[in-house]
Amino acid sequence: MKSKTTTTTEKKKKKRLKISDLRGFKQMAPYLKPHRIGFALGIILITISSILTLFVTRLWGQLGGVGIMGGNENISASDLETGFLANFNFNNLEAIVTTIAIVLVVQASLSFIRVYLFANMTEKMMLTMRRDAFEAVISMPMNFYHDKRVGDVNSRISADITSIQDTFTTTLAELIRQTIMLVGGIAALAYFSVDLTLMMLMTLPVVVLVAIVFGKFIKRLSKETQDEIATSNVIVQEVLTGIINVKAFANEWYERKRYASSIGTVRNLAMKGAIGRGAFASFIILFIFGAITLVIFKGAALMQSGDLASEHFFTFLLMTGLVAGSVGGLANLFGVVQKGLGAVESLMDLLNEKREIKSLTEEVRSYDLRKPIKFENINFHYNSRKELAILSNLSLEMKVGEQIALVGPSGAGKSTIASLLLRFESPVSGSITIDGKDISEMDLRGFQKRIGYVPQEVILFGDDIRSNIAYGKLDATDSEIRDAAKRANAIDFIESFPEGFSTIVGERGIQLSGGQRQRIAIARAILRDPDILILDEATSALDSVSETEVQIALEELMKGRSTLIIAHRLSTIKNAHRIVVLAKGSVAETGSHSKLIENKGPYYRQIQSQDFK
Repeated sequence: MKSKTTTTTEKKKKKRLKISDLRGFKQMAPYLKPHRIGFALGIILITISSILTLFVTRLWGQLGGVGIMGGNENISASDLETGFLANFNFNNLEAIVTTIAIVLVVQASLSFIRVYLFANMTEKMMLTMRRDAFEAVISMPMNFYHDKRVGDVNSRISADITSIQDTFTTTLAELIRQTIMLVGGIAALAYFSVDLTLMMLMTLPVVVLVAIVFGKFIKRLSKETQDEIATSNVIVQEVLTGIINVKAFANEWYERKRYASSIGTVRNLAMKGAIGRGAFASFIILFIFGAITLVIFKGAALMQSGDLASEHFFTFLLMTGLVAGSVGGLANLFGVVQKGLGAVESLMDLLNEKREIKSLTEEVRSYDLRKPIKFENINFHYNSRKELAILSNLSLEMKVGEQIALVGPSGAGKSTIASLLLRFESPVSGSITIDGKDISEMDLRGFQKRIGYVPQEVILFGDDIRSNIAYGKLDATDSEIRDAAKRANAIDFIESFPEGFSTIVGERGIQLSGGQRQRIAIARAILRDPDILILDEATSALDSVSETEVQIALEELMKGRSTLIIAHRLSTIKNAHRIVVLAKGSVAETGSHSKLIENKGPYYRQIQSQDFK
């Protein structure tokens, strides 16, 4: 089973990724800007800490040289005896150790402050980023969800942001520190011995070249791994969402096989990365430490000939190790940064998707939609199936307060008309107007606030019954919620539960029956008190007694409201003011129940074939 996620990955792989793409982190600028002072201070602290590390290394070398020579060698004034250090005796072991201790305390304090600054900055950035990512997801048009899978989107928000967080919390700071150590270390080495430094630097071009190749490999592999993890998350999401189907068809073995295949791919990709990292680590050990051995050999020869002081030789050895460690560390860090860059690219792709809602605030524009509604020459097809027309030149008018029932065979376009009126979808051509104004020009949230919708498949939130009903009006009082439940014929079964309105309904409302979920949804619509009401098989899951009582409540709710009814129950259809019969995406006939029976057209034939219950 090949997912869209995999297809997307294959397309992305065709794009040649360059190391210069590190500029992609510029996209993080809006999140970093509010914390630029703290970030700059953190960089300054890293710089100071790195310089102190080099200084401590120099002191260690001096300590070794003094120990060997018995304090007979004097350190030059241009080296350490400057500024506030002039009063220290650097030919005395105790003085050197005291200085090292002081520097280490200062360095440790600076490191703690730097870690706190970066952690504080990163957590605030991630807070904003998570909020923006979630806002982006819920602000997308419905066709976004047609092309994406829930597990994939969820992985973008969780896995990618976590990867970015790791990069900014530790990796970026360490990358800066290692760079300073490398540059500063080479400069210090050149001060002590140009010949030895040049010998050591001969190894750097090879290491850098290998690091570039390795970084490119890791970035590509990281993106593949992230996408495959997203695919495995999709499988888990789908299985848990459709667990009833999995159990009913005894397909646990199949889902296990499907999931095992996906995580097996993740494991294979991870092993490729591990082999690459292992090979690179082996190269570093063999090449770098081999080079260090040669440098030590050459340095020992220079010291024997008297061309190199012992404390300088010790310092050179220690700093060579420091520089070598920085080179190896930079190569590893570069791979981690590449992984973070891949996460940034994926997340920014999500944030840059075109949205249907520009900003989310509690306040929305208010509309009065109790006006005539007109569908004019509507054509519609889904982007993924452009060759299959759902609606063709459909025209339909609804008077204020009119109840229109849409009937027709499956696939005739009934639910599509409801989706267009809800603005879940947009017509390919044609227009939908209310009192002559195109609904596409109205503020989306303000428009949808005045519509009540009861879908065929009711999905409740995993909270309690009270909050699910109150979702139709978030500031509703307990008495309003109770009244809505009563009018929806839901009060009896709600109060039969020990917890009453505080009863938890479970994931997607799984702890309630289909009829109970339907009545909760109806109560939610009643509480909303909308101008336009859309009932998509709203009574399909009710027994005959409950249907009669709910129908009475719905008829009361529908008074004075334009209502679009999609139903297969004759009792619901025949009471509508007008019945619109659809066939192949167009209006086949329209009229009252009695008139359509007299015409003996498509509606009559559906009645005769017992399409309606």
